[in-house]
Amino acid sequence: MKRQAQWMGLWSVLALASLAACGGPQDPGEVEPTLAEQEVSEIEGLSGDTKHWNHSRPPEQKWVRMISATSEAETQAIAHDPDRNVIVMMTDVGGPIDFGTGPVSPPFPSGRIGGLAKYSPEGSLLWAFILPIEPTDTVSFPSGFGFALATDSKGNILLSLVVGGRFVKDGLTLTSGEYLLKLDKDGRAVWARRLPTRARALTVDDEDNIAITGTLEGTTGPVTEFDFGNGPIIGADFHAFVARYSPRGKLDWVFVDDEVVRTAAIKADSQGNFYFAGIRFPEIPSGTGTPYIRKVSCSGEGRWSRMLEGSQGDIRDLAVRGNTVVVVGSFFGSFHFNGRTFSAPPDDPDTFVLALSRQGQDRWGHQTEESFAAVEIDSQGGVLVAGGSDNPDPLLRITRFQQSNGRRIWARTFAEFPSATDASLSRKDELAITGGRIYVLQLKR
Repeated sequence: MKRQAQWMGLWSVLALASLAACGGPQDPGEVEPTLAEQEVSEIEGLSGDTKHWNHSRPPEQKWVRMISATSEAETQAIAHDPDRNVIVMMTDVGGPIDFGTGPVSPPFPSGRIGGLAKYSPEGSLLWAFILPIEPTDTVSFPSGFGFALATDSKGNILLSLVVGGRFVKDGLTLTSGEYLLKLDKDGRAVWARRLPTRARALTVDDEDNIAITGTLEGTTGPVTEFDFGNGPIIGADFHAFVARYSPRGKLDWVFVDDEVVRTAAIKADSQGNFYFAGIRFPEIPSGTGTPYIRKVSCSGEGRWSRMLEGSQGDIRDLAVRGNTVVVVGSFFGSFHFNGRTFSAPPDDPDTFVLALSRQGQDRWGHQTEESFAAVEIDSQGGVLVAGGSDNPDPLLRITRFQQSNGRRIWARTFAEFPSATDASLSRKDELAITGGRIYVLQLKR
């Protein structure tokens, strides 16, 4: 029997308060555009010399930075700011790490410390630091790491931050817990908001509003409560959520899904609606589940949802541009999409890339044995997917599909780099990729 969740009162108040700010529930994205409107929307942002770019051939390497570490450090996320600088987030920094100007070490013995670095469009290191986490009377070996990363229109940096010990930076002190942290473009702390659970992914819309998503889990006691700041949410254990904050960190609303979902990605469309994706489970988030995607309006109301019924697997990343939502993930079993049946045996899962409209209608899809970890949509109507393979040798592979019909345009393999963990696209269509062993690869437009 489905849990009786007591969140609707809170959700209704918060959603109604935000209706005026985003134009109400019937935003332009709720009406299916004509074919001509779709074609225009899919190349939105096309202007100036971008019309002359050649996207029919794979881009060349612009620069690469290898970040050397003595521990098992790895990159967690990558993002561009409006000035095309590249920000990369590392985790598991347990010893000296060299971001590009010589090795630096965590100030205290630790279990898991994260780091952040910013590189210019030409690849020079602008700044870098290891998260300043200190021990406390109850935490002898401090830990702290970022789980998700995004930037806004002013170049500010948003992090989902996990603190074990005490975080002290620029007059801001945080004790053990989960946080949404805002830094300015120079890496200085601006504000932080304590979270009742982990933000597994975050994004920023065109108005610089911040949306986080995750699963309501982690509290203890006879009755679990999750309070984002406007009252407790009760009886929604393990359900997915989306919370939106203003650029100043004020909570606008919280949406709680009626499904048990472990979320992995969230993105916004041009009207401020949000799309999140991950794995849907029958009761608790354990074992295998079903790939799942959900749309939430700019006012915090649930729209459509989609499960790849008949299959088991996950969605790892998604991208939104114009009237197209693209998801990538892995699966076994069978599911139907756009009139086709996708099938893979349990002992040999496959990967998918699927395109839907913003209204949840099937557009096109592909199945492959490659591994896809990240997806972006460029300004010229191309879907860029980064992943790779670990068998027999690790390698990076990038593929570009046509946004309107899914036609494969090109693919390029980099044998010198392992598979991607994340990717980002600059406002000039420059693709940056990061992965294990740690590398930051910037391609030309």
